[in-house]
Amino acid sequence: MDIEYLLTATRSARKTLDLDAPVDADDIRQCLRVGLQAANGSNQQAWRWLVITDAGLRARIAELYREAYLLRVGGQLLADLMPAGTPETRLMSSTEWLVENLARVPMLVIPCYEPYLPRIDGDESFHRATLYGSIFPAVWNFQLALHTRGYGTCITTLHLHREHEVAELLGIPPTYAQGCLLPVARLRAGHAFRPARRRPVDEVVARDGWDGAAF
Repeated sequence: MDIEYLLTATRSARKTLDLDAPVDADDIRQCLRVGLQAANGSNQQAWRWLVITDAGLRARIAELYREAYLLRVGGQLLADLMPAGTPETRLMSSTEWLVENLARVPMLVIPCYEPYLPRIDGDESFHRATLYGSIFPAVWNFQLALHTRGYGTCITTLHLHREHEVAELLGIPPTYAQGCLLPVARLRAGHAFRPARRRPVDEVVARDGWDGAAF
């Protein structure tokens, strides 16, 4: 796969996931191997990746995920209440499709990371940047590797509203933070991603300061 295409056309996959196609464990293991090559804080590699395939565990996580979503949106699904055909409605429809079908996704992956630096007063921003800067490069590598092998996923974080319940369910020690949840499945046959519309570089990049000239 062309590198520039891979980097610009790897998209979040929800409705494009094939929930009935088998997932090859060796494929996913190779994708994880690629993911774990990513840079991480001080090369501590203080991560633990949980691959959930058990149907009962997936169903319980899906319940918690749905509870968390309804908490965020006020207790009801919204896509059917929105104007048809708008980008916002399409995104909401895709999001809520995953809410309703997460238990059917054949594999869920939760990357966890254990902070390795002692906390000091006033370091919240530093702590967050170090923590997530040590896990999301590997998550992105994993997503790219999945795309090259015909799989898809998306980064989700809703389950973190029920983080303690998920940790108890899966036996995650309290010293570890859950980075996100990745639903993994093969992409539907014939589906191909394309680069998304993005704002031009000169609208979002400034030189030498927040109000500086476009770069």
